Amino acid sequence: MIDNDVLTRMRKDWDKRARENALHYIVNSSKEWKDRDFYRSGEINVANDIMPEMHRVCGGSRSPLDLTALEIGCGVGRMTKMLARIFGHVTALDVSKEMIDRARVNLADLHNVTLILGDGASLSAVPDESQDFAFSFIVFQHIPSTEVIASYCREVRRVLRPGSLFKFQVNGVVWDRHEIAPDTWVGVSFDEADAQRLCHQSGFQWEMSQGAGTQYFWLWFRKPPSS
Repeated sequence: MIDNDVLTRMRKDWDKRARENALHYIVNSSKEWKDRDFYRSGEINVANDIMPEMHRVCGGSRSPLDLTALEIGCGVGRMTKMLARIFGHVTALDVSKEMIDRARVNLADLHNVTLILGDGASLSAVPDESQDFAFSFIVFQHIPSTEVIASYCREVRRVLRPGSLFKFQVNGVVWDRHEIAPDTWVGVSFDEADAQRLCHQSGFQWEMSQGAGTQYFWLWFRKPPSS
């Protein structure tokens, strides 16, 4: 069962971070990002983490310009801008109104992007089986509840078309929960067994994983061809 207090904290904390220094809290390798460099970092992430997957996303014959993509945790649109050049349509969602408001300004010239203010656990504004690909990076690592992440996974399964791919990153560094309590910055962590359990309980097929035991633990979940 999802604790609504957790969702409220997520929303309030990320609104506060957006007001203080949105770009730094999205990618904290710099406190003084220049817009050009910030969005270039998003282009690099798309090039490294999505473009090598296009054969899995497109099934070998389809053009990505004919496909729809979903981004969970878009922030101010750092990766969304590049995704919109690749896919026919991008739906991008974030729990923070402050972040979404900034994204609307930053992406105002893109007519194939739909921005959604989410509730932190669902994709209620996204229709069933409307997406060809789903992606999330440096987002779930901040979520302090496995129930919230599991809810997102079930929702992604609902909105993906049969046979489609969900690639996302979680924190794979497992610590002593008595020493570090998950919050909205240092969220919950997963090991390989946790990830496989999440996959199957959410109704996906396990495709692969990479980076277990590290901060960047990548998971590839496939919605079954016939659901």
